[in-house]
Amino acid sequence: MLKISFINADHLSEAIDMVAADLDISVVTEGADCIVEVSETKTYALNVEIAGIRLRIEYGGGVAVFLRGLAMALSQIRAGVTEKLITETPIFTLNGAMIDMSRNAVMNPDTVKLMMRKMALMGLNAFMLYTEDTYEIDGYPYFGYMRGRYTKEELKELDLYALKLGIELIPCIQTLGHLATHLKWSASTAYKDSAGNLFPGIDATYDLIDSMLNTVSECFTTKRVHIGLDETHELGRGRTLSLNGYRPPSELYAEHLNRVVEMVKARGLRPMMWSDMMMLFAAVGDTNGKHGYDLRNEHTDKMRDRIPEGLEQVFWDYYNPDERFYQKNIENHRRYLGNCEMFAGGVWAWSGYSVLLKRSLNFTIPALNACKQEGVGEVIATVWHNGSECNLITAVAGLAWYADYGYKGYYDEESMKECFKFATGESYDSFACLEAVDEPGGKLVPLSRAILYNDPLIPFADKTLEGIDFRPHYRELTERLSTLNVSSVYRPAFDTVTALSSLFENKADFGMRLKEAYDNKDPRTLESLSKECDLIVEKIKALRAAHKKAWMTYNKPFGWEIFDIRYGGLISRFETCKDRLVDYLSGTVQRLEELEAERLRIDGTNNPDTILGDHMLWRSYQSYVTAGIL
Repeated sequence: MLKISFINADHLSEAIDMVAADLDISVVTEGADCIVEVSETKTYALNVEIAGIRLRIEYGGGVAVFLRGLAMALSQIRAGVTEKLITETPIFTLNGAMIDMSRNAVMNPDTVKLMMRKMALMGLNAFMLYTEDTYEIDGYPYFGYMRGRYTKEELKELDLYALKLGIELIPCIQTLGHLATHLKWSASTAYKDSAGNLFPGIDATYDLIDSMLNTVSECFTTKRVHIGLDETHELGRGRTLSLNGYRPPSELYAEHLNRVVEMVKARGLRPMMWSDMMMLFAAVGDTNGKHGYDLRNEHTDKMRDRIPEGLEQVFWDYYNPDERFYQKNIENHRRYLGNCEMFAGGVWAWSGYSVLLKRSLNFTIPALNACKQEGVGEVIATVWHNGSECNLITAVAGLAWYADYGYKGYYDEESMKECFKFATGESYDSFACLEAVDEPGGKLVPLSRAILYNDPLIPFADKTLEGIDFRPHYRELTERLSTLNVSSVYRPAFDTVTALSSLFENKADFGMRLKEAYDNKDPRTLESLSKECDLIVEKIKALRAAHKKAWMTYNKPFGWEIFDIRYGGLISRFETCKDRLVDYLSGTVQRLEELEAERLRIDGTNNPDTILGDHMLWRSYQSYVTAGIL
């Protein structure tokens, strides 16, 4: 532990104390190993000078800039550097992350604080807390019911914690769509349009939104509020259509948007929104595209007059490796929507058990290059969940891209890895190992859900997965993951993936081996596979135990029940599989109809170059759990 003495840092004392354990330092007035002199400038900059045991940190732009400088300098000193001058000029005024707290896993406050400390040590200064119905609002007890919603006291505590670190904690809520988990309750009938959308234009809806904004105003210091409004493709097609007749969705959307923005501004707040629907409606006619970021769309200026003043458009995309795509869409935002002040990229944590770093990085750097080129001053890395298998704590690795790019103005792999190391104390390469659990055989497609939930007797994924050499991949990966040196902070997340890899050594091709042995009338192999069912059950139990420990470490307990059900179902299916094999081998039954059934590709094609993709999301359970009704 380094003993550090600070000069001119009284205003930073709380922040220093908060990160002291992360940096392995103690603050002293005498007998210091290192003396740090601090000065603040009005310009947004970071200058670090190392001269023996004396450090000079000049910073401007907030506490997080100083903390990055401190973490960077201490890393250099520990590496034996005695003389060095580091100068950085951040190119983004706001740079941070949006973490999904709405898809079953709600991070507990301690984990949010941990994430914020690591982000601040990278120099990131914004944290969007994405909450659909996972926050408390007065008068609506079913809003976030049994979902692990944040209380007002927890939100205020997190807001204060963020402020001390130089991080702006920004509420990111939904005021039209993405509210299916609340709207499923009969208590929401008065303001429900469709499964996920509120009913626009009626008082009950705006009473609900008023209560949402009351919590925002009460609990957050920032004047920003992200009001969502993305992916509302069912707008006007539910009870609105039944009760009021057809109206163009663009009209309903514009009227609702203007009313919500008026409510936000009345509280002195600054509204932001995801821009996909506005860009969609700005295209000629009302279309049913995935989102509005389609360079083939012809645009008019008809929507621009409907957009209220002072509304910040947030352009998001996580799917395109083409820098020109981002540049053109930034231009389109400015022309048709009036502004493009913020871009939101993605750190892919929503496709399985791992964060897909290679995939995410492939889309991130072109986007950041375009933001730099076009002068977009604010960037956010979104970390969605969409199923909650992945422990989002591991997404911190992807945030190093945004941080280091923001301070350097370009991407440099080694510099980024150093940034991750001085902020977290961990090796970036260790975190990068995790995604191999999703990508057997070099397939750059997330397959962990497909392999895990694939049934042993009616395996819908087998025909699509055949040809991948699973067993050596997962044997090697399990061994590699078992030897990685990571701190206790991240150990539960790594143990989960290690247990999954160990399970996949046996389960990944189990159905294929079973089908082959049955077709070949090979009783010896069938007997061996019957016994292997017991081993797989034990490995499922080990995975469940590791995953549960990670869940209870990082998240509130609500939402775990889903995995008890999933893992319990897997165990039951392998017990049934063994029973069926025992009955067949003993002659109790003469044939196993499940194993005689033809295997078809799950994507409905005969193209061997296509492989699963979105077909294997858990919410598409009919694709790989059963062909029946669940």
